[in-house]
Amino acid sequence: MPVRPDIGVLLGSTQSPAETLAAARAAEQAGFDELWIGEDYFFNGGIATAGALLATTTLPVGLGIVPAVTRHPALLAMELATLAGMFPGRLHAGVGAGVFDWLDGMALRPRRPLGSVRDTLAFVRALLDGETVTAAHETFAAEAVALHHPPAERLPLYVGASGPKALETSGALADGTVLSVLAGVDYVRWARERIAAGGGGDDHRVVLYAFCAIDDDAAAARESLRELVGLYLLTGPRNPLTEVQGIADEAEALAAQGLDAAIPQIPDAWIDRLAIAGDADHCRARVAELAAAGADAIALCFPDGAPVEPAIARAADALLEPR
Repeated sequence: MPVRPDIGVLLGSTQSPAETLAAARAAEQAGFDELWIGEDYFFNGGIATAGALLATTTLPVGLGIVPAVTRHPALLAMELATLAGMFPGRLHAGVGAGVFDWLDGMALRPRRPLGSVRDTLAFVRALLDGETVTAAHETFAAEAVALHHPPAERLPLYVGASGPKALETSGALADGTVLSVLAGVDYVRWARERIAAGGGGDDHRVVLYAFCAIDDDAAAARESLRELVGLYLLTGPRNPLTEVQGIADEAEALAAQGLDAAIPQIPDAWIDRLAIAGDADHCRARVAELAAAGADAIALCFPDGAPVEPAIARAADALLEPR
């Protein structure tokens, strides 16, 4: 595993559409390897944003992830094939179960979330590979569907996964896996083991989203991420991420106090383990540790509330060392 993984920038939910384009241009100019975007409802549309970033920059763009049930998979395959045909070799597309609160708001939560991911992934893969597909599943059906313009090159498909079954499914069916923010070294290593148990080999690409703040004042860097880490950590505090990293009980006890009371009490050591925060030397070491644990690429997510371009420039100076 390389000491210096691919390093990208995660965009889309904390910036307006215009700001997203400006940040993408800044990331390319700074020398980052790739861009990643999510589809968080209701911020920026994933397909539209991916197309704009592909057209605006020359960087690879990862769409990680779109929920399996918010589009018919035939339409998702058509959209992905269009982007792959226009920008060959630069698109990475991910599918996942989605955030249940958002799906509930649209009355779209499937009875079998992981099953819906499996069904969608297999269907989209077959269409992208040029097959004619008939299918009948819980969340969609299709009769003799085929793409008129499947990609000339194989389009890599990823799964957004966190639990053991989802990680094993990704290892079995996908070309790569997208891991959520708050995945520290122990979790990345464990996730890589679960992917391998599903059949994913060394060529299965693991992409890690990571909160990032770089400052000569390590305490200031940590503090700039505290609220963001707290929101993600304490909203549903018992999950595979916290259990594998041994903090589920403490996180659950903190969350019971309410976010306003709990967030200031988050131990500094947790932020150090779950994010990339500190001075340049410390952050370089964190990137190397995550790469050694199994992360092939790290997409940096910067704190809200400040212009993202200066943060992109600082991260580039600190982390984009020669390979």
